[in-house]
Amino acid sequence: MRRYFDTAVLLKIYVHEENSDNAIALIRSVLPPLPFSHLHRLEMTNAIYLKAGRKEITSTQARTALSLLRSDLEAGFMVPPDYDLAGSFHYAEELAERYAAKTLARSLDILHVAMALGVGCTEFVSFDRRQRTLAKGLGLKVLPRMTV
Repeated sequence: MRRYFDTAVLLKIYVHEENSDNAIALIRSVLPPLPFSHLHRLEMTNAIYLKAGRKEITSTQARTALSLLRSDLEAGFMVPPDYDLAGSFHYAEELAERYAAKTLARSLDILHVAMALGVGCTEFVSFDRRQRTLAKGLGLKVLPRMTV
């Protein structure tokens, strides 16, 4: 597992959003399984229910998205990486102390970067500018290539 996908990127394969086509292409460009942490599971579930609550998608679309997610997990398309969850939080806290004021990255964005580094990923996929800045500053190759 060389490439780590931020939750917002993974969400785009289950719920159509801006950049969904780009996200799908990036995901298809790697062989499964993709790393899928406890944080991904919580954020994906929450994001889908939030979209339904905000009326961005219907309840039927939410159930379908969650069903597809569960199917992909059962099929091994995404799997939990071998990582130390408590260690990831500790490392994220260290990163926050060193970089939050500079990058303005949010705590969960920092935690994703810490997890990616902790499981040995060398590439990080995100559309979030602050998260991308942190990941790049820590030596990860950041995808997709974006122009400002």
